[in-house]
Amino acid sequence: MRSYLYLVVLLLSGLRCLAAEPADKPMTIYVVRTGEQLQGPHVLTYRLFEFIQQRGRWILPDLGYYDVGRFDQQLWYAGAGAELRHFRHAVWTEEVYAVQQAGSTAHNQHSLFLWSQIDAKLKPRLTMQAIAYPTVPLNRAQHWGFDIDRAKMEYAVRPHLLAGVGYSASVGANCPWQNRPFVTSTVINRAGSWEFWLERMPGGAQVQMRYQIVRSGS
Repeated sequence: MRSYLYLVVLLLSGLRCLAAEPADKPMTIYVVRTGEQLQGPHVLTYRLFEFIQQRGRWILPDLGYYDVGRFDQQLWYAGAGAELRHFRHAVWTEEVYAVQQAGSTAHNQHSLFLWSQIDAKLKPRLTMQAIAYPTVPLNRAQHWGFDIDRAKMEYAVRPHLLAGVGYSASVGANCPWQNRPFVTSTVINRAGSWEFWLERMPGGAQVQMRYQIVRSGS
């Protein structure tokens, strides 16, 4: 598993050198997310840590870690992509992630995520974001899947306070279609963006905290 990820990171590093232009200032994004089951026993549902760098329209590297609240099921990923198209009020972004599962209860699955993202400003205070991706198996242990990571609309109640509604869902070879609607609120300050979800899950609900901070450098 480690050698597979090292090869991907090496490839992304080479692409970064080719894609970066001297005039581009890097934008570094740090992401931390976690979820907790709302009903007892209030266990963690997932943890995510991600590091992203963007120069101009190029996004690479994009490195992350995910688990299900414990270390026996882990997911490591490395990706690269670009903002493919800028419309008048929207941006279309595509990324490809190489994904490796690890942990004592995993089965050495590896796959590709084909990540499609649209960010749009519908009105001065109304924004929309939609992200969906299929899971493409790279070995027999991995099965196909399709996820709507999020499709949400948010309204800026104040410049630094947003509220909205959204929808996420998933389906795969071993699970039926699962609907997960949610409500969200976001607080933005100097420390970053703090987004909180209350999401309905099959058999219950969860609360999510999604933190993101952006740093620009030379």
